[in-house]
Amino acid sequence: MDLQTKLASESFSGTEKTVVEYFINHFDSVVDMTTLQVAKHTFTSNATVVRVCQKLGYKGFNDFKLKYLTEQKSDSPSAEKLDANFPIQSGDKVQKIATNIAALKEAAIEETKSLLDYTKLQEVIALLVAAETINVYCSHSTIAHAKEFQYHCMRIGKRVIVASGPGEQDYYASRSSEENVAILLSYTGETHETIGDSKLCRYGGTKTISITSFGQNSLSEACDYNFFIPPWEKYYSKIGQFASSAGFSYILDLFYSGVFEKDYLANYEYMLEHTGRLSMVQINKKMSDI
Repeated sequence: MDLQTKLASESFSGTEKTVVEYFINHFDSVVDMTTLQVAKHTFTSNATVVRVCQKLGYKGFNDFKLKYLTEQKSDSPSAEKLDANFPIQSGDKVQKIATNIAALKEAAIEETKSLLDYTKLQEVIALLVAAETINVYCSHSTIAHAKEFQYHCMRIGKRVIVASGPGEQDYYASRSSEENVAILLSYTGETHETIGDSKLCRYGGTKTISITSFGQNSLSEACDYNFFIPPWEKYYSKIGQFASSAGFSYILDLFYSGVFEKDYLANYEYMLEHTGRLSMVQINKKMSDI
């Protein structure tokens, strides 16, 4: 788990949260500051700064900074900390853009992998295999990942319904039962409609699975199973969703791959058979158009 993820995961008091937010928003400058300087900038005290560092598992502020320096050196081949919100800058050459985006997505996937609970993952895969229908509840920002998961599952005959609009989500959630499994996507974990749908699904006996950014949030508290992606992105101030996109896709790919593996040969044969049928339909259509 990287340092920024860890900062977002702990429980802090009001004054401690001020220090945490300063660490996150001024990550690059904190390493050159003293405890007193941080305390002055956050209108707190030396003791509060040290207490935050100790809650995170460090001896004090200097130990905290040492961890940050180590992370800086190991995060990427260039020893440069990428900003998930602005991984490219004006004037970057295409080679630099290609390198930065690849490094950011790779780091996001590795961080998502580090947050996995493999026991829970096995349980969720078993639920998905047994489910008559998998419902994915998402917003417009995550619908592409949901649709890709739906397409993969469709190729092996697994029924997946994607609901992205408030009315559509409520319709399926209110009719959900024990035969369904619900996957709910929300980066913040605070999307009002999605939280409500998770409660509706559970009321009907449906097992619920959330995918959110790491840390305490309302959706993960409302669901039976929780999977997390790195909380590296700001809600508005960013040029793209590169890191969160990689995290969502990775977890959904794990779900699909786990389902596929449970009956590997049958799933592969089903996929080949229906791909062959589709090819024949396309060939016949082309022939009839001649």
